[in-house]
Amino acid sequence: MALSNPPDVRSSNRELDRFAAARDLWPGGTLETWKRGQPPGPDRVFWPENEAEVEAVLRWASESRTPVVPYGAGSGVCGGARGRPGTIVLDCKALDDIGEVDVDSWTVEAGAGVNGQLLEDHLNARGFTLGHSPSSIWCSTVGGWAAARSAGQFSSRYGVFEDMVVSLRAVSAGRGAFSVGPQGDAPASWMSLLLGSEGTLAIITSVTMRVWPLPATRWLRGYRFSDVGTALRAMRLLMQSELWPSVVRLYDPVDTRIGGKTKPKSERKASNRSFLRKLLSGVERVPKVRKRTLALPLALPGLINKIADRLASGVVVIVGWEGRTPLVEAMSAAGHEILCRDGEDLGPGPGERWFSSRHAVSYKLMPIFERGGFADTMEVAHRWSELEPMYHRVRKALQQTTVCMAHMSHVYPEGGCIYFSFAGLGSRETYEETWRNALEAVLASGGTVTHHHGVGELKAGAVRQEIGPAIDGWRALKSDLDPAGVMNPGRLYRDEGPLRDPGAPPRLAPEDGLVRCTVDSSLEERRKAAAEAGGELMWPWDRLPAPPRWQRPSWQMGWTEVAGTVDAQRCVLGRGPRSASGPDLRGWLADSGTDVSATLAVAPDGARWMGTGKPRQPWRVARELLRNELRPAILTVEDGTLFVGFRGPAAAALGGIASSWVPGGLTEAPWRDFELYAGPMAPCAADAEGVVAVLPEGWLGRVSS
Repeated sequence: MALSNPPDVRSSNRELDRFAAARDLWPGGTLETWKRGQPPGPDRVFWPENEAEVEAVLRWASESRTPVVPYGAGSGVCGGARGRPGTIVLDCKALDDIGEVDVDSWTVEAGAGVNGQLLEDHLNARGFTLGHSPSSIWCSTVGGWAAARSAGQFSSRYGVFEDMVVSLRAVSAGRGAFSVGPQGDAPASWMSLLLGSEGTLAIITSVTMRVWPLPATRWLRGYRFSDVGTALRAMRLLMQSELWPSVVRLYDPVDTRIGGKTKPKSERKASNRSFLRKLLSGVERVPKVRKRTLALPLALPGLINKIADRLASGVVVIVGWEGRTPLVEAMSAAGHEILCRDGEDLGPGPGERWFSSRHAVSYKLMPIFERGGFADTMEVAHRWSELEPMYHRVRKALQQTTVCMAHMSHVYPEGGCIYFSFAGLGSRETYEETWRNALEAVLASGGTVTHHHGVGELKAGAVRQEIGPAIDGWRALKSDLDPAGVMNPGRLYRDEGPLRDPGAPPRLAPEDGLVRCTVDSSLEERRKAAAEAGGELMWPWDRLPAPPRWQRPSWQMGWTEVAGTVDAQRCVLGRGPRSASGPDLRGWLADSGTDVSATLAVAPDGARWMGTGKPRQPWRVARELLRNELRPAILTVEDGTLFVGFRGPAAAALGGIASSWVPGGLTEAPWRDFELYAGPMAPCAADAEGVVAVLPEGWLGRVSS
């Protein structure tokens, strides 16, 4: 199709270029292509090289009412980047500049089109790491990470990608180029709405991110547990003990047996062959299928799942720490003790084998599609008390049409993520039925339907049900940034019938490590509620909400879940930790909803250590402690005295390490509560008047409102 007067930006309407932009890595799209042939592509592909060219394309598209599909590396698995007839694709790969690492602020700026592994190589060569390690790192981009709220394999320590973002630049049809973050010219509240918006609001052109020194030491180990529930309890204790492991991965019984996570590679292959022989022996008497053993698990999912469950037993957990050597030694020793209470130590082998192959991508799925089947993955998240029930509920839903297994690879103090892998034999209708059943099971469990893969086309209907009337917050910004409605239409939120009432905010169990309060409650009221729940506020902000993410360390969370009423309809946001169900609308709900409550993290009662010191420049010393990779529960200065506090089983050991790094040392003192300032702040010097917070990047001072 000929487009009238396209902007003077490098572009193409050649068949091959349009062909390449018609697909991402959504397995549903692969199944569709295998069944029906390559889908028709977009009308044209543009490759802008700077913000001015991005703005020119968006202005022309808005004026001509031409839908725009943003594209990075095409690694998305939910169909969010597929160009279609009548659209143009705006490919961001030419936005590929990488800035030098700012060694003073520990930040780096990279264009949206920068390949993830190239960025990591750039940082490693300079002694730094981003800490973001998705399995797609070789085939995904910085802009894609931001657009879909990506999470990497070390998220338990470094956070998900949005926790690493200090600022970003973007271009919209309605506003042009703008920036969000320190010294940004757009409202700070836009950051949470742009991250996760999947190109429906604007084109993210560059991101400034926090970086960390390359770890001096890495510690990895495997543990065997009797069942999923026992392993989850140990994982929860690790995360709620503020030990900050970099890796925590649980493999369910079937994944443990098929993956062979406990044995050397040679023994693993033999064990797997034996397991598969036993698996297939139960169905070899089925007529007319003996010669089609590859397709058996797909043709008979119910039977194969039952046999697999009967033959599989035990689960494996892989745990790791990395960073400064004394810290790794202290935290891994405390963690090892927790894990060995109910688990069997398998030594370093399982962890080291996982690490060496963590980015290996399988190219063995095509035989499944060749035989008319499909294979896919699904990552969901929930609070600790609901994680195992949701695992069983979703697994039961998937087993109706597929063979499935699962692992849990992203965990936090308040809960974790379950990652299901499944394969089935059948039509596109069977594929859609599988996803319908599974998504319905997640929503019925009260969890989030996506932790880090985003939404795209695949989950747009379910995400609308999960987010509910809070979608109005996204609509309000879209009317400003995309008044013509041309940005990636049909993705993110799909209107499929009336919204369902999620009910009252769900009950919190003691193991969740959470407390629910009204958003306008005082710190005293929140502290009292935490004490009644058996602990203290993990992050005692003096008011809610917490400061913007670039004004707090990546491990400090504001709230987990926010519930309220919008236009007489109830909604619950943040149903699972680090949900990637579109933009983070919790702040909008807190501002615009009624009867709003929030859940906050609680540190359980246990060991505490506090030390005080009087170094000559206490705020400067405080930053050095953070740069040495300590994560104190309390780190502040009062009347020239430095206060450093730790919680959990490694508290005394970490306190001793901190004391050795403070000039003049620290004197152990009784535990004291402090509050975290959440009012307006701005970067300042260490010796400035009114310093109230410290980050690895620098210091923040109070700003009069």
